[in-house]
Amino acid sequence: MSSADSLPYRSPVSKLLRFFRQSRDNWKGKCKAAKRENKSLKTRLAKMTESRDRWKAQARSLRESLQTESVSAGEKAKKGSSGPFRPLPTCVTWQR
Repeated sequence: MSSADSLPYRSPVSKLLRFFRQSRDNWKGKCKAAKRENKSLKTRLAKMTESRDRWKAQARSLRESLQTESVSAGEKAKKGSSGPFRPLPTCVTWQR
């Protein structure tokens, strides 16, 4: 049994080797490109998640500080004006 009889291919071995090597290199290249893209997308997602969480925390802290300021301003308004301006009397009549 010779080597030519054992192979099911009719093409010359040199052409087959070149074809199989090119095929292997192509799928390896595609796999490497997919892995690179997957890694870059994971990194991008992690950075975006971190940024979103940071913005959420900042918005929450600003909202809380705004609420505390509005509560303190409301308490000052209830107590009366503590500034240099006096409120106008309510029963003032204007004459010409």
